[in-house]
Amino acid sequence: MRNSNYLRQAKRRHNKSIVDESAVYTTDDQIIGKDTLASIMDVTITSIERWIRDGMPVEQRGDQFEDWIFDLGQVKRWKADKK
Repeated sequence: MRNSNYLRQAKRRHNKSIVDESAVYTTDDQIIGKDTLASIMDVTITSIERWIRDGMPVEQRGDQFEDWIFDLGQVKRWKADKK
């Protein structure tokens, strides 16, 4: 029998959105969703949420009715300034 941690991880893998690998994102693009931004930046959603708490720029905050929207150029500049 599988333990609960294995099942949680499997559920996360199943629910993760798929980023179009053929798409070329430029710094002028607006990215919708934490999961898409996490895939592009090659980090976890937890990291994105921590970055938001640390002051990462957000175009629109999401809730149960609205999507999160991020400006990829601003996010990359913010991340570069943090280093």
